[in-house]
Amino acid sequence: MPNNRTGLLIVRAWLEHGSSKPLRGHIRLTGDIVTGFEREVTLVEVAGICAEVEIWLLEMLASDQEP
Repeated sequence: MPNNRTGLLIVRAWLEHGSSKPLRGHIRLTGDIVTGFEREVTLVEVAGICAEVEIWLLEMLASDQEP
């Protein structure tokens, strides 16, 4: 039976001028909004931010495959 959960991922991005890596991406996420936010992280590279989003999406997909 398909899983009827709803996940939520919020990315807040901003620049910290003067820093050698000015980009900041703060991610808050959950695989089920009933439980509230499960994890949050702040990253400084586009690839890292994209990787977190991809991992979350894959986890959501995998959870639908579980019995």
